[in-house]
Amino acid sequence: MKLIERIPIQMLILNLTAGIVCITGMLVMNYHLDKIVKNYEQNTETCMKERLIMSDLCRLMGRHHIIVSWHTLTALSEEKNAYEGKAGNLQSEIMGRLEEMNGHSFTDEKEQLFHTVYSNAVSYFANAENVFQMSREGNSETARYYVTSYLADFIDEITEDIDTMDGYVAAEMAETDREMTGRIRAAEIGERICICCIIIVTAVCMMLCVGITSRLEKYKNQLEKENERKTQALIHHNRKMLSIQENAIIGMADLIENRDQDTGEHVKRTSRYVELLARAAQREGYCSQLLSDDYVELLVKAAPLHDIGKIAVSDTILQKPGKLTAEEFEAMKEHTTAGGRIVAEVLKGIEEKGYIDIASQVAACHHEKWDGSGYPNGLQGKEIPIGARIMAVADVFDALVSKRCYKEPMSVDRAFDVIRESGGSHFDPELAGIFCKIKNEVEEVLWTEQS
Repeated sequence: MKLIERIPIQMLILNLTAGIVCITGMLVMNYHLDKIVKNYEQNTETCMKERLIMSDLCRLMGRHHIIVSWHTLTALSEEKNAYEGKAGNLQSEIMGRLEEMNGHSFTDEKEQLFHTVYSNAVSYFANAENVFQMSREGNSETARYYVTSYLADFIDEITEDIDTMDGYVAAEMAETDREMTGRIRAAEIGERICICCIIIVTAVCMMLCVGITSRLEKYKNQLEKENERKTQALIHHNRKMLSIQENAIIGMADLIENRDQDTGEHVKRTSRYVELLARAAQREGYCSQLLSDDYVELLVKAAPLHDIGKIAVSDTILQKPGKLTAEEFEAMKEHTTAGGRIVAEVLKGIEEKGYIDIASQVAACHHEKWDGSGYPNGLQGKEIPIGARIMAVADVFDALVSKRCYKEPMSVDRAFDVIRESGGSHFDPELAGIFCKIKNEVEEVLWTEQS
């Protein structure tokens, strides 16, 4: 255990050492990279500007020479004036480029060449003015001679000097590249040093960790087995408790249904019908914000409690074979209000609030009708909770096709007709339509339960 206690301190010291070395290396690399980027950007930008200016000078000088040539070839005064205007504009632009270059810092060789270019350009423009003068005075032959000789010589000299300056600029860019390459190499060396330090520290730390891994492994395995055992025991216990709880709820619902001479099969069938109808409504996109998977699961679980309020109704009324009197029917109607209250009181603290809310709504409102003629509160349309609307369809359908003490069972086809015809009056019209669409699934549940 003492070895285990020393390991963190040793690893901390090693990591601090490696961190200091790596940080130093990164600072050195950062310094080099900053310098590389700054110098390279400055030199590249300056060189590119100079080369663009020199390229423009060659292009503009060539255009000026062509315009002077055109001036000597035309005899129309209007065209001569136009050419002179264009030449003046080009001269201003060329001199502007030269002044822009004059603001740059040059080496001695470039400085000397620049002054030569500047001087030749000034001389060229002076001779160009002479050519314009001769051309205007009618000495076209002499003017053309000047264009092809003196002016052409000036253009050649200027172009040659600019090309030489461009070579100097290219050499400066190459020198910048060499300097950048050297600094990159220095940065790479620093990076490799940092990587080596990290690798060494990692290897040492791994060696130290291996020393305690075997000791910790057996404790880890023991803890995992103990955890797994306790987890499985807890899962088994929870499942058992849930099963007991659900069976108690269903058993209580069966006992209540048996009081009015029905069997517990009504509870099972209506729960299955509720699930089928709720899932079908989900697929149709009906009330998608309410009918989530969690809601449907709780609704199916709550369905067996829809008639729990009958526990408060006397056997005389529940088991009466004939039609109930008005007073007896009013007493029977109380099972909805009682059911909602009983669910809320009995399940409080046992079940989650969401389940209690749904079960209470189903017990209290499954006899409400879409047109508002139901009981106990005369709710209308979507005022009736969605769970109670679904329960109403399932409960009435099973009542129609089941034998009761006061009636014979109705045929399945006729029961579906009643559900369809009652859509919009007794039932939510959309739910009634959806229920009729799943007739085959409902019949399968009915035949399975009856067989």
